[in-house]
Amino acid sequence: MKKFLSVVLVLLLMAGTSYGLEKKVIKLGLLSKLNTTEEQFMETWRKTFAPKNENLEIVIKFYDNLNAMQMALNVNDINEMILPDFTADYVMNMDKSYRSSLVLRSKGMGLAFGFSAENKHLQMQFNEALTALISDWTLSALEGIYIASPGMTEPEPIEFRNFEGAEEIRIAVTGDLPPIDYIAADGRPAGFSTAVLSEIGRYLKKNIKLINIEAGARTAALTSGRVDVVFWYEIDTTKEVQPDVPEGIILSQPYYEWDRFVHLVKVRDEDKKTKGWDPSSWWSVRDVINLHDTGAQ
Repeated sequence: MKKFLSVVLVLLLMAGTSYGLEKKVIKLGLLSKLNTTEEQFMETWRKTFAPKNENLEIVIKFYDNLNAMQMALNVNDINEMILPDFTADYVMNMDKSYRSSLVLRSKGMGLAFGFSAENKHLQMQFNEALTALISDWTLSALEGIYIASPGMTEPEPIEFRNFEGAEEIRIAVTGDLPPIDYIAADGRPAGFSTAVLSEIGRYLKKNIKLINIEAGARTAALTSGRVDVVFWYEIDTTKEVQPDVPEGIILSQPYYEWDRFVHLVKVRDEDKKTKGWDPSSWWSVRDVINLHDTGAQ
């Protein structure tokens, strides 16, 4: 009996050693951060979120738009894509082949309008409008209409009021953070972004012109003078240096805040056949802890 137990112990030690030597690589996709590199952000992410695992290698890859990141996940160039909870919910509601694998909390996250530094007057006007829309519950009502149940219905485009002879404000939208920043299949911006901007235009009595760009081109659109405002920059109030906000960009007060990032994985047809459609039948907590060793390198 003792001999048998000794053999078992040796086998367990050998198994533990081989597991310890196994190097796991997980590639994570994010929308491009405009004031940092992939390598710099990877170090920040690792220190903030990564589990204590010396055999884990984290690789961060930036994508200039949501479609490109989804395509990378679909072909297994990345293992998971990381999105704010509202966009993750939208993606999963619109396409049942995406599933959440992990939820990580991050305090102090928000979205704000971006302006070039010399356009401080416009920044102040937007802050005044936002304060008014918050105090009379307009912003809360728009959040309830457009964000509370993301992806259940397609948002409708909003018609902007025209103020004859008034100043025109050119605003960049991306469509890369639905349902907050959403562009319909016909190329027209719709939903929360258009509703908020319509209310800001009404308050300021200025005409709003929307210009479609991709998320990675936000700062270039501002600095080139193509637009006066960018609809969103991601802010982290816990950090002095903002990973998404380059020098020379000034921000409004945040108009939306959240505290959860969701990791999404792609469930392929072969997974459905072998593991079933019920999420509980094709992944477990142990799978998550083992970091979805899908073979992506």
